[in-house]
Formats: sequence, C-alpha cells, structure tokens
Amino acid sequence: MSDLKQIFDHIDEERLVRLLTESVEQYSPSFAEEPAMEVFAERLAECGVRYMRQPLPESGGPVADVRANLIIELGPQPAAMMWVGHVDTVPLIGDEEQTIHREGDVLHGLGTADMKSGCAAMVEAVAALVASGVVLKRGLTVALVVGEEEYGDGSEALLEWRTAPLTVIGEPTGLVPCVDHYGYYECLLTAHGTRAHAALPEMGASAIHAMLEWMQQILELGRKTSFAANLTINPREIRGGAGLFMVAEECEAAIDIHTPPGVGKDAVDQLIEAARNAALDTHPRCRLENDNRYWASGYANAFDHPLLDPLRQAFEAAGTPWTPEAFRSHSDGSMFHHKGSVPVICGPGRLEVAHTRHEHVSITETVQAARLYAAMIYEACVV
Repeated sequence: MSDLKQIFDHIDEERLVRLLTESVEQYSPSFAEEPAMEVFAERLAECGVRYMRQPLPESGGPVADVRANLIIELGPQPAAMMWVGHVDTVPLIGDEEQTIHREGDVLHGLGTADMKSGCAAMVEAVAALVASGVVLKRGLTVALVVGEEEYGDGSEALLEWRTAPLTVIGEPTGLVPCVDHYGYYECLLTAHGTRAHAALPEMGASAIHAMLEWMQQILELGRKTSFAANLTINPREIRGGAGLFMVAEECEAAIDIHTPPGVGKDAVDQLIEAARNAALDTHPRCRLENDNRYWASGYANAFDHPLLDPLRQAFEAAGTPWTPEAFRSHSDGSMFHHKGSVPVICGPGRLEVAHTRHEHVSITETVQAARLYAAMIYEACVV
C-alpha cells in the first residue's frame, strides 16, 4: 500500500478548496462553460498535468464555437477506467444571486454539489498522482465535459472518441456508489380546445381543463403501475390560455418521469396513452397530443460484476462504506452504458440540494472524494 500512501500524502486540502471555490465563482451554465473550464485547465498546468481540449461540433448554442471538453490521459492507453465530470450548471434561479460563501465546513453556491466538487476532487486526485511519481500499469482517462444539464452533447462527443470498460461519474451521491441507474422520460403534452366567451364556457372546450385532467390522470395511473413504488412523476411546467373573458383553446405542459431500472420506454408510453384516453372521456371535444422529447434508459449492473472489484477495494482503502444504491436522477451514465461501459455514479454532495437556491457541499466530503478517487486510481490502474 506504499504507492497509495504516496498518492494520499500528496493530496493538498487547501489547494482543493481553492480550486473548488474558484470554479464555483465562475458562472458556467450550459453553453457558457468556458470560464469554469479555464479554472480547471490553469490548475492542471500549475500541477504539471498535461491535458488536451476536445472541441465540440457546432451545436447551435450562443458560444458553441468555443466549447470544448477537457481530457487527461495517463498511463498506457486505451484506458482501463474513465472518470467523467461536468462543469456546467443549471441557470441561476430567476434573477437571484446565489452568492458563494463558506460557513464552517460547508461551501454554498451554484454548482457546489452539482458537480464542481466532484470535478475538483478528480483534478486533485490526478495532481496528487502525478506529484507522487507512482507509475500506472493500466491507463486512466479523466474527462471534464460540457452540456450535461441540457442533453449531454459533451459526453456524446467524448464517446465518439474515447471510452473505457469502467466509468466513474462524479454526480452528487454523498459518496454512495450508485451501480444502478433510473431511466428518464421527458414529454411535452399539448391540449387543443375551442375558444368561447368566458361567460358561456359551455359553448367552448377548455384546453386548460383538459390538460389538468390529463396530468391528474398521469399522476393517478402512475400510482397504480406495477413499478409505482419507484416511479417519480414531476409536472414541470404548464402554460397557455387566452386573453380576457375567453375560454382557453391552447395549453401545453412539460412533464418529467424517472423510471426504475428495468422499466422501458414502452411502459411509460402506455401510461401516457392510458391517461390521455381517460382525460378524453371527460373532455371529448378537445384534442390531446404528446411528444416524447427525450428518453434515456436506466440500467442495472450485476452486483458481483468483476469490474466493480477495484471500486470495492478502493472504498475499503479510503475508509468509505461500500453500500451500492441506484441513482434516481438523470445523468450521462446511460450514454456510457449504451456504449458497453460499466458506469458507476459516485461523488460528493447531495442530490436533494442540487438545482435549488440553497445548493451546498461539505468540504470534508469533497476531500474524502479526492482520497476515494485516488484509491480508485491505485486499485484499477496500479495494482
């Protein structure tokens, strides 16, 4: 274990906290990631870690011509293990300023948990590895990617160029290893009715009433499915209507559905259609349409998969419990699984504070993440 101790000894908590803080200070929503990416690139250069940039093809974003992933390749290639972290965040909530500040062990700010702490821990683990002089017997690839908070164009570009048998993605899990992953279904619902004077609603057909009924039926039928205990349905947005004193003739709604591993797209399609038919029973004069905008399948890795052995050993070496769970949100993990990799989601921070006004991360947990990632390098690429 002397090699692992050498790597541990080169983990610099102060340097890690400074990197995390500086990266969070850079506002980097999807399609505007470059300021934060530059922070990570500068730190790697300071630590003598070589990296390359992978420009993305034109993707229609306002600064698409300068967007690029950051890639580190160490040891013999192709890599045995790949780490992936995204540097983009969701936009600020409204016009509020989510000011970065520290309270004891906790750093507050947009992107702290999701997932600049994971990215910073990865970079620190690599810097410690290089400083230790430990030689890798098998290759490691580290990819800081763009666009995850949209539809994963950074990882999509990465996978056209590089992959690995084992992939670790540093999304916030509280350092719990998530070896299984939920599926994600995003749908746009549209209701078309008939305009009428508000004083005579019976002369028209309210698209809003029909939409409310459709969404209610989706929620109710979802609670009756065979997989209801692990199903999450989130009505994300509803909009439409008409001017003053009119019955609404148009209404749209967006709905997100997270499905447990093993539940396919067809099952969700059937749920949406059954709810549509139920809504039409009470609103026969309206037309209801749905459009599945995005589907990412879930997956379940075998508990005893041999590629998970180095991770189990790394958790033991880092003093972190190995208690596998399923990742209940969407991530780029499904893309890597589709390419034949075994993805594991594991990073500092809590999913429940991501995308909220009070997003934060524990400094202690972020340092522990760097130690855990260092142990993963040792077990997967050195031993």
